[in-house]
Amino acid sequence: MGKIADILTARGYLDDALRIRREEELPVFEQLGDEHSRAVTMGKIADILQAQGKVDEALRTRTEEQLPVYERLGDVRSLLVAHVKVALTLLLRRRAEDVPEIARQLGESLSAARAHGFAVEAGQIAEIMEQLGLPLPAEQ
Repeated sequence: MGKIADILTARGYLDDALRIRREEELPVFEQLGDEHSRAVTMGKIADILQAQGKVDEALRTRTEEQLPVYERLGDVRSLLVAHVKVALTLLLRRRAEDVPEIARQLGESLSAARAHGFAVEAGQIAEIMEQLGLPLPAEQ
């Protein structure tokens, strides 16, 4: 069902993809007790919400439904990617007061990527920060 939702999302059928994710995919992972797959699905739901222009709902989904699971599981890579997505979601709101939080989310993600040897992710985050004109944290 997740692959069908992926196809529907790619084709722009966001309401149908969202319904499948929420009504058919999530219940399976919940029944199995698969927290990681549930968190991944919540991230995909947030992506759809964001594409629909529901930025605040996407942000809430990422911060309340996805991040805590990755933190609890100790999934460093997924956690730093989710933090980057939180920063990019905040960026979509176009609020000046979000800039310090965007910088913090990206800076901490870049530091974590460097510390754990995620070179590709570190390069991508650094590129985003440079494009936004944000200072890069010093390498340690």
